[in-house]
Amino acid sequence: MGNMWGTGIPVTVDEKLLARGQERYQINCQVCHGATGAGNGITAQYGLVGAASYHLDKYREMADGEIFNTITHGKGQMGPYHHIDVNDRWAIIAYIRALQLAQNAPSKLLPPEVAKASTKP
Repeated sequence: MGNMWGTGIPVTVDEKLLARGQERYQINCQVCHGATGAGNGITAQYGLVGAASYHLDKYREMADGEIFNTITHGKGQMGPYHHIDVNDRWAIIAYIRALQLAQNAPSKLLPPEVAKASTKP
């Protein structure tokens, strides 16, 4: 639908899906995007630079459907990963969202003691 991307993951997001997403991410994505999604995977040590950091606003705000499309068809230096099962692609997206939340959680979602500590210099 052109550049009209769907938002939302069309499968139930639970611990099982996140565990599957983590496993598939480690196999297919981590080598370029790094363990935390910062774009600093092992391939950077061998000259492949420019892997996306999922922690940039551009990617945190990106619709889930656009991420799905990127995994499926590739974009820029990233080739297509259409061989990954459809449900596994959604599991990877759910895991990417968990990585983003882990690195950029709004203070209102943090436990009070963590939120208080995070405001200290």
